[in-house]
Amino acid sequence: MDINELFNAKPAEKTIDPSKPGQRILSLVSFLNAKPLVYGLEKRIVQHDFILQKDVPSVCAQRLKEGEVDLGIIPSIEYAQSKGSWKIIPDLCISSKGAVKSVNLFFKKDLQDLNVIALDTSSRTSVALLKIILKEKFQIEPEYMFMAPDLNEMFKKADAALIIGDRALHYQAENPSHLDLGEEWYDLTGLPFVFALWAGHELSINKDDLEIVRQSYQAGKENLEEIAREFASVHPLAWDAYYDYLCKNVVYTFGEDEKEGLMEFYRYAFYFGLIKHIPELLFYERPS
Repeated sequence: MDINELFNAKPAEKTIDPSKPGQRILSLVSFLNAKPLVYGLEKRIVQHDFILQKDVPSVCAQRLKEGEVDLGIIPSIEYAQSKGSWKIIPDLCISSKGAVKSVNLFFKKDLQDLNVIALDTSSRTSVALLKIILKEKFQIEPEYMFMAPDLNEMFKKADAALIIGDRALHYQAENPSHLDLGEEWYDLTGLPFVFALWAGHELSINKDDLEIVRQSYQAGKENLEEIAREFASVHPLAWDAYYDYLCKNVVYTFGEDEKEGLMEFYRYAFYFGLIKHIPELLFYERPS
């Protein structure tokens, strides 16, 4: 099966039960790296009455911004656009401390010779991170164009292509010429990089809801092998490749180092004109 056929499934439609007015909607990222966070929710290991809706990261953020959902896993740069109207779930994120494997710049000529780069439309955070790394570390400013994340098609129109998520994992085997942006960020700053976080509207989520989200991740953490095996059943790599990725490359704890890495990203993004201000990190109050 062609790699592109594996990713053309439409996200599940949301279904609202009219007998339950006021149901909250959670927008979940459809990538493998988010599955440990939402495992308990999806498998109903944790009891909840949320409506679950899957999207790519950029759509999660847009739906949260438009008030269509109450809580979502959003690209970290989108939080800087919220103007203080959103809060972050403490302790949980999607980050890396070094190579992340699933956020890559694939290229077909030397970096210094890149003129045009095609950008995956799925996440604005990775786009901002790429621009920062190329400017700050490699002193290059190529032209950019947004395209659907199909490496072959992107290479027809550009010298390099930014691809994120599951596709990035799968393209690596046949495309060894690539930069891992998590690794490049760590080399530049010595800090973790936070790619995505849980954020929502302040009054739509309470302490009980936060505990449900925390328990969902705990269930996922305890079932990483099951997650990897289930994912491998419909994707091209062996299950242990996905398991290693979840265990060794993706970090889910949102600790002090991750906070500092996120703030450093915001400082760079502001300096290069990618965001209008450096936001304060506002968190929901932890469950007691």
